Amino acid sequence: MVTYFLRFLSCALLASGVYNDIGERMVGDIDILVEPEHLHKAERLLKETGYNSLEESLFGKYKDHRHLPRLIHPERLGAVEIHSKLLRKERRNILNIKEILANRRTIKGVCVPTIEANLDILILNHLINDFGYLFKSINLKACYDSLALEQQNEPSTASKTSKYHRLFYTLRALNFKPYSKTSKNTSSTVLKKMYKYLSKKGLVRRFYTRLVNVNIRLITALEGLRLFFKNKHFRAAVWNHKSEVIKLLKDDN
Repeated sequence: MVTYFLRFLSCALLASGVYNDIGERMVGDIDILVEPEHLHKAERLLKETGYNSLEESLFGKYKDHRHLPRLIHPERLGAVEIHSKLLRKERRNILNIKEILANRRTIKGVCVPTIEANLDILILNHLINDFGYLFKSINLKACYDSLALEQQNEPSTASKTSKYHRLFYTLRALNFKPYSKTSKNTSSTVLKKMYKYLSKKGLVRRFYTRLVNVNIRLITALEGLRLFFKNKHFRAAVWNHKSEVIKLLKDDN
């Protein structure tokens, strides 16, 4: 039996009753968080019910990813991703998986994070996993979800004040008024003006976005090189799939 599991982000928002109408929030897949030692057991249980894993990319097969390959069912809507990690790079001081699992709530038979934990996951997922911190941008969906979560429960006075949280609330405040006292940003006036300027479409924004995209590609390339020199199986796979690797390097997207 899988001891701890919970659904988070969009699924948790719907299961927690954050949205009264299921049509209010689009759901692309079902994200499930389990303890690392139960990761493959959870996958096996889903496969026993008819789910199958999608084929991974060449890099994904050998990279230490935060979730297993996406699982799909031929007769059911919504893919499933089983996570043992939440972020590309672990940040235990601001997002502790064991604490999130231990403090989980059960609503209508579904285990979900606390409101505060879901807010942290939302912010860090967007700014770290989706590179929002590098791009200095957030999207409407992230803003809307955060405002909906804050209406459910006033964040505690011990709410996180990491650089990611500060940036998120500063960027959100460019278009939305703070819902709670603890969500007010603390960035300097100079930074606020810079972020506001970057948020506008124009030559500067395009140039900055191009620089960030180059930076991300360099980071990915370095990760690939480290894996290439450390893992002989990855080296063999790269050699056997040279055309795929060349196509990936030429892809500008």
